[in-house]
Amino acid sequence: MRVALLALAVVVTLAGCGIFGGGVCTAVFVSGVNVTVVDDNGDPVGGATATLTEGTYTEQMDELGTGSFAGAGERTGTYTLTVEAEGFETVTIENIVVLDGGCHVVAVSREVTLVAS
Repeated sequence: MRVALLALAVVVTLAGCGIFGGGVCTAVFVSGVNVTVVDDNGDPVGGATATLTEGTYTEQMDELGTGSFAGAGERTGTYTLTVEAEGFETVTIENIVVLDGGCHVVAVSREVTLVAS
């Protein structure tokens, strides 16, 4: 009996890890693009805005804290990122690819360094 229960526990654990293919999807909401905005000293830039676009889709990313942004929540695609802040040159990064990871998107992170204008 203990051997059968142990075997069942191992199978359930491995299935949850995706060993047998399907895996177990969670209710966690995953942002596809995470951005950190810093100045040329490496300090977070306050008051910045970060915008993602893909074709006609446009999203102003959520600011999580000074210089930290998240967007493209559970949305695959190939994005252009534009970061702006007063007193700094605008930065545009193209071809940020967010892939489907099965249950959730595969998140990508970028650090953007703004240069004073």
